[in-house]
Amino acid sequence: MRFELQDHMRARYELLGPLGEGGMGVVYKARDKQLDRVVALKFLSAGAMESAPARQRALDEARAIAALNHPNIATIYEIGETAVAPVLVLEYLPGGTLRARTGTRPLSLVEIVDFGLQIADGLAHAHEHGVVHGDIKTENVMFSQDGRLKITDFGSARLHDDRTIAVDGTIAGTLMYMAPECLQGIAADVVTDVFSLGVVLEEMARPQAMPEAFQQIVARATARDRSQRFQSIRELASALRRLATAASPPPRDTTTILVIEDDDTLRNTLEIGLEGEGYRVLKAANGREGIRLAGDERPDLVLLDVTLPGVNGFDVCRELRGKGFGAPIIMVTGRAEEVDRVVGLEIGADDYLTKPFGRRELLARIRVHLRRTAPLTS
Repeated sequence: MRFELQDHMRARYELLGPLGEGGMGVVYKARDKQLDRVVALKFLSAGAMESAPARQRALDEARAIAALNHPNIATIYEIGETAVAPVLVLEYLPGGTLRARTGTRPLSLVEIVDFGLQIADGLAHAHEHGVVHGDIKTENVMFSQDGRLKITDFGSARLHDDRTIAVDGTIAGTLMYMAPECLQGIAADVVTDVFSLGVVLEEMARPQAMPEAFQQIVARATARDRSQRFQSIRELASALRRLATAASPPPRDTTTILVIEDDDTLRNTLEIGLEGEGYRVLKAANGREGIRLAGDERPDLVLLDVTLPGVNGFDVCRELRGKGFGAPIIMVTGRAEEVDRVVGLEIGADDYLTKPFGRRELLARIRVHLRRTAPLTS
């Protein structure tokens, strides 16, 4: 089905290509010409909007979700119209889904807890404002450019008065993540979102052996008897924070950054700048040397040039992730092609910087990822 914007929206938004399709509609990448930013346009399915009441309920709930303002919830900028169905103007999240991230490499316990807490914080905010998500899964959580997790796709969300966007009479949600009572026709609520988040935690941990305390948290969150689960997302988050505090190792004295860069001038400039910020810096002029140093020294973060001689940066990243290297990798390139960014993130990189970049931007990116992987406190 071809989606066309009405004249007033066509004047502002330029469609750049499809991003994906789901049960509630099709999502396109677009450019907001007025504000010169990239956005995502979600055209809601006409099939779910067959009656005027259904359309009005969808719009009412979209407005309720748009009113949510939280760093871990994807922003709805605008609710527009097409000839057949509403269109949502959404925040564009280039970092990919949590599912894609879990498929590239095993996640550490620190990362799993961090990601779980980010999802929990966003869900708690939604719950406290009367909105239940109803379809939490690793495909519906995405990374922003700076590595922050954001909950997306409230297409199955319902307000606490039991109205739901899934207005066609079908059970909304995804079977693997769905609480057992939802299959019996019980409406999604706070406790069913707890169940779904528990499944997400379990999925992030596969196929690793996790501590008994983590397994107990997952077991309680996903208990078949809803009365035995955590009764709020905040309660689940508190358990995760206690686990993080107990599991945190003593902090290391010096944070180590490995710079894999074949340009001598840039490599030395990065070394001087990073050492001036108090970091210990390791340097490699080619991919093989970088892989060896990463294995021997286990740095806290890697700055990895894409265009290396011999083994290029993409292959270095693949090999490191394949060997279980879990520290953040920020890929650096002089090429601005979007496909390079997508490939880098798909193979396990955590971020992507395009040359030339400023010192402030580089340090901000490094600090974001070091905070994400640092031992957590309550």
